[in-house]
Amino acid sequence: MSSTADLTLVTGATGAIGQAVVERLTDGGHPVLALDRDPTALDGLQNRFGAQVHTHACDLADLAATPDLLADLLERHSPLRRLVLNAGVWPTAPIVKMTDEIWEENFAVNVTSPFMFLRGLVPAMIEAGGGAIVCTCSRNAHRSSTNNAAYDASKAALLALVRTAAGEFARDQIRVNAVSPGVISTPSTAEIEEEPFRSTYLRQIPMNRYGAPHDIAGVILFLLGEDAGFVTGQDLIVDGGQIACQDSSRLMEAEAEGESP
Repeated sequence: MSSTADLTLVTGATGAIGQAVVERLTDGGHPVLALDRDPTALDGLQNRFGAQVHTHACDLADLAATPDLLADLLERHSPLRRLVLNAGVWPTAPIVKMTDEIWEENFAVNVTSPFMFLRGLVPAMIEAGGGAIVCTCSRNAHRSSTNNAAYDASKAALLALVRTAAGEFARDQIRVNAVSPGVISTPSTAEIEEEPFRSTYLRQIPMNRYGAPHDIAGVILFLLGEDAGFVTGQDLIVDGGQIACQDSSRLMEAEAEGESP
């Protein structure tokens, strides 16, 4: 069993948001247990952040292997009192062309894996006196988009899981929350930087920019920390005001173009 205290488990740790979370945690002196399916990227993460980062390669889509994975993590690192369930996938297709494999991969990684982590890790967290869990959800849990039925449905299901878990674990001093990013500029979403998409889409975001990974990491760190000690069952939407101000932004756009509201 690891003697390192205060480990925070982060799934999807080598992605843009995951790396931003790891950076914020290690900058604050918090060691990290980084999980990802890419061993090479994990090696790069450990080289970047040093001894504060412990890595474990795993494929969260392999649900049959997850119980053994969790047992191994508990044996090595228990108790894990802070979880950032950040891993996600988004293979897409129109509904009538969507294969079972696309649907099942979205739900396996985005919903069933977080469920299994909660089921497998929370009992030790309860014995340790409580903890904090943050799941990376999506604005698509609130506003759907075409050709993304599996992703949208899986993120809505994840949000429902967060709320149910928050109610079940609250008496054990375990807080469970979600953060729902809007459009985030990362290396894997280069197409959103291209014109005319960029300028057209930015008109829907009142803050007139895409989010950055550190925008999401900061919210996750808040939800993990003591300042959020009375916050549970919540979803913080981090989208530059897109959803909340959607009607207002459309009105402002129409006025700017000289149209009648």
